[in-house]
This record gives sequence, C-alpha cells and structure tokens, in this order.
Amino acid sequence: MALSPNINDREKAKFTTWDTGETAVRTTGTITGEIVPAGIQIAGKITIVSIDQSSWTALPATPLADRKGLQIQNQSDEEIKYNYDNGVSGYEGMIIPSGGSAYIDIANDIVIYAKSASSSVDIAVEEIS
Repeated sequence: MALSPNINDREKAKFTTWDTGETAVRTTGTITGEIVPAGIQIAGKITIVSIDQSSWTALPATPLADRKGLQIQNQSDEEIKYNYDNGVSGYEGMIIPSGGSAYIDIANDIVIYAKSASSSVDIAVEEIS
C-alpha cells in the first residue's frame, strides 16, 4: 500500500477495528515467544548481603524464583564493583560508588557477584519476579 500524501489519511491507516468493535494499532508480521508486562508480576525480595575485598560474593546466594530484575544498592561508604564471573582475579568490574545503585534486567539462572574496594561492607539487593 502506497503512502497517501495526506497526513490525516496516513494516521487513519495506522488503525484497524477488531471483530468486537475495539480499535487496535495495525501491525504486520508474527510475534513469537512470551510477552509479559514489565514490573513485579509474582514477588519482590530485598536481601542484605555482606561482601569484602578478598572474594567475589553472589548477589544473593539464592536468587528469587522467576527473577526478572535485580537492583544493587551500595549503602556503604566504600566503592564496590560487580561482575558476572567470580573467576576474575583482582578488583575488576562495573563500579557502584558509595550511595549509588545499579539495575539489571536479569533471569534467575544468571549470577552476579560483588566485591568491595578495601573492607567488609553490607549492600542491599532487590529482586523482582
């Protein structure tokens, strides 16, 4: 279908009507996979996790079932880093400064690890499913 030179006709062509009489946006193609709304659908959980500078600690040790998102909040006075690989030696990863946070869209089978810059600190981990 060629585009009409009239903008009003173009706008009208974007819509269609369902058998029920409801208006819907006209689309083409096939959608595959599961479509779910964003946000909390099942549960939320907040866990305080102690981390230190000597080893990577899983955030949290046991993930919330059907997890879709995770937020790490650094409530300490010290910088922390997170990483997806607990085999990384040294202090390498994404920085979360003191008082900062990071949100990650993530499934429960993916583990995130954290380490502090120089001492033992407590951080808050929020999960949603």
